[in-house]
Amino acid sequence: MRLIATNLLLMQLVIFSHVLFAQDSSRFAAIVIDDLGNDLVLGERLVSLPHALTYAFLPHTKYAKKLIELSRMRQQEIMLHMPMQAISNKAMGPGGLNVSMQRQQFVNIVKANIRAIPGAVGVNNHMGSLLTQSKVKMQWLMEELKQNKNLYFLDSRTHAASIAAVQAQAYHIPNAKRDIFLDHVVTAKEIERQFQRLLKKINRVGHALAIGHPHAETVKALQNWLPKLKAQGIEIVPVSRYISLIKTRSLMWQASLSRSHKVVKN
Repeated sequence: MRLIATNLLLMQLVIFSHVLFAQDSSRFAAIVIDDLGNDLVLGERLVSLPHALTYAFLPHTKYAKKLIELSRMRQQEIMLHMPMQAISNKAMGPGGLNVSMQRQQFVNIVKANIRAIPGAVGVNNHMGSLLTQSKVKMQWLMEELKQNKNLYFLDSRTHAASIAAVQAQAYHIPNAKRDIFLDHVVTAKEIERQFQRLLKKINRVGHALAIGHPHAETVKALQNWLPKLKAQGIEIVPVSRYISLIKTRSLMWQASLSRSHKVVKN
């Protein structure tokens, strides 16, 4: 009887998944450009792309203010790219957060970084493979973001053990996680491969979030791939909308699962 019930449940899940796909067959992606603010030329090229990319600025960098102004003129979404300590202890740049900080120092730096990126509607981590594994530090961060009710959090997932998204969820902060780094290896061949991976994931689950950086090779690949994605019916959306869309999609799946359980019980 248990085997029959399990098979019936699986059949119902398959049926409802097809129903959901018929109801919501949209495909969408968010693409974030990190590390902006240090290079004016590449920054301007990226901000000038005619697509709804999301731009993440490092705080207290030389060209952040000018590039933010250009982004806001074009009504593009802006994020704070929060520097966080890496396992390698690589230099974080201005505004870096590390695991040895006491709470008040940590909070003061977070507040100063938020002020440094006017118009930011979200935050993601720059590096952070060490800090994003610290439950206490991530709680401190989320408590500060909670004070800024319009800020979401994107976990760049620079380490598989990151608990940043889990803590964001615990504090009821809108959040998402990175699926693909477009240019972890900065060659035309590898970036092309990563775009192919992005496309496959979108076609498989309906959505994906990618992160790229201000490299000439990345700019060229974006100029080539963004029109291709659009031509295939894939909408590029800001991260804030991406979070909203995946939440809606998740609620639909939860509703279908609930209905399938009821069918089996009956």
